[in-house]
Amino acid sequence: MKTLLEITALCTGLILAGCSSSNNTSNSAVNALDSNAIYSKDRTLDNFNDYVQFLKQKAVGQGVSAKTLNAQNNIHYIESAVRLDQKQAGNAARLKNQPPLPPNPNGVTNYINKHLTQAKVNKAEDNYWDVRTSLQKASQKYGVQQEFILALWGMESSFGYYQGNYDVLSVLATLAFDGRREKLFSQEFINAMKMLDQGYLNRTQMLGSWAGAMGQTQFMPTSYLNYAVDGDNDGRKDIWQNEHDVFASIANYLHTVGWDNRLPWGVEVQLTQPVNLALSGTEKNKARSLTNWQAQGIMLKSSAEAQKLTALSSADLWLVLPDKQVGRAFLVSNNFRTILDWNRSNYYALSVGMFADRIKAGAGL
Repeated sequence: MKTLLEITALCTGLILAGCSSSNNTSNSAVNALDSNAIYSKDRTLDNFNDYVQFLKQKAVGQGVSAKTLNAQNNIHYIESAVRLDQKQAGNAARLKNQPPLPPNPNGVTNYINKHLTQAKVNKAEDNYWDVRTSLQKASQKYGVQQEFILALWGMESSFGYYQGNYDVLSVLATLAFDGRREKLFSQEFINAMKMLDQGYLNRTQMLGSWAGAMGQTQFMPTSYLNYAVDGDNDGRKDIWQNEHDVFASIANYLHTVGWDNRLPWGVEVQLTQPVNLALSGTEKNKARSLTNWQAQGIMLKSSAEAQKLTALSSADLWLVLPDKQVGRAFLVSNNFRTILDWNRSNYYALSVGMFADRIKAGAGL
């Protein structure tokens, strides 16, 4: 795996360094622009290089050095990134413009069956014995159970296998230029420049997905700046090839946004009587005690999770009904809400929690 990544990075470096054109090149001072500046020219491909210069000027306004900006040339328009983003937007628009579908009683189950296969669980258990030293170190330092770090690693990049090989500066500039989510992607472009300016890595290493998510953690540049850490004290924050940094960065993210290693993520429950749907959800003001929920007829679904329920007995708990009243029901702790900070999907957060449970049982943690 490491050799493959090194070859990919080398090839990217040759492309970036060896292009004969002077694509968005500038060796002069870059004038600063305010972060709220608006690009006024037409969004045609003829203006893409000019737009990249516009983004660089915004980066100067946020403290990125002209030396770093002038060194980042050959930033290209990536048409495939736009197509994938438009496909995502199109799917969302179709759903928005159609009458809402009735809740699917099998929604959670279908998602889990697709994304949390037994093969993935087996791979996680096998990987645990290979990486347990670095995993345990990150777990102990940041107070996050090993199984959750491993589960997120598996869900985000299939244990480092799928990281993407797009040039991150190019896809971020492209998606900002496209305009659908310009504010988001222009800031991510600037933060990617900050990564380079601060010496965390070089351009050829900055590879990621079509949307700019990077490395084995699939961090966007903003998340990298906020949460990436040097797990083995080698002076680098390498979320692409260094498992120490990968695990420490995942654990630091969860720790920073409120993880509590005394708590499970939650348990599956059953509703023995009708419950007002307005009580469900993970908004802060919807937290209740276990006793309160039990008084409303909410009971543990499986006695196999009795120990987890005991661990949750003194915690604030939220009722999560991803498929409304017709589907499966869960009482979750603040740790579940912390996973939602990583990815806002209830389905995703449930899959991570269940994945962690299965790793813990299978590896005997």
